[in-house]
Amino acid sequence: MTPRNYVKYIAPPLLFICMLLDAHINRLFTNAFDNNYLMNAHLMLLVMLVVSEVLDRRFMIGTMLVIGILYDLYYIGVIGIYAVILPLIAALIYLFGKVIHQSLLTLFFSMIIFVTFFELGSTLLQLIFQLAHIDSQFFVTRFLGPTLALNIILFVILIIPVRKVLIEKSNA
Repeated sequence: MTPRNYVKYIAPPLLFICMLLDAHINRLFTNAFDNNYLMNAHLMLLVMLVVSEVLDRRFMIGTMLVIGILYDLYYIGVIGIYAVILPLIAALIYLFGKVIHQSLLTLFFSMIIFVTFFELGSTLLQLIFQLAHIDSQFFVTRFLGPTLALNIILFVILIIPVRKVLIEKSNA
């Protein structure tokens, strides 16, 4: 098996598992703060940023479309919101790929940008389709801010092990 095929076969199940882990981490931190602050972990976006260095764009966008549909079916019950956001983020990662994959610092800021885009995009689509009613002050102070803080901590802890397992193993 070639190194590229290794990542190609392991990335979709890994992204799916990260989606499920994200939900458990979200619930853990939401309960820890008595529902005063809502935090969304985005391990899936972190792994997507890393594997996009070795996988082609078409495969990744297709994978994120399938995961987005599963995400919609499982969490919302309406297909369309995450089935649009996740492939769009994958396309943006490849569009800005030459800039993103230069160093850990650019990956860090890319993670912040894509988490913000993910949350703003999904919230905007939910507001457009009247699936949610959200106060903008609540969104920024009790949701987006804590979400970014959690993802910054997760990035600092996990980026080196994730890159070591997925990228260095594929380059071997």
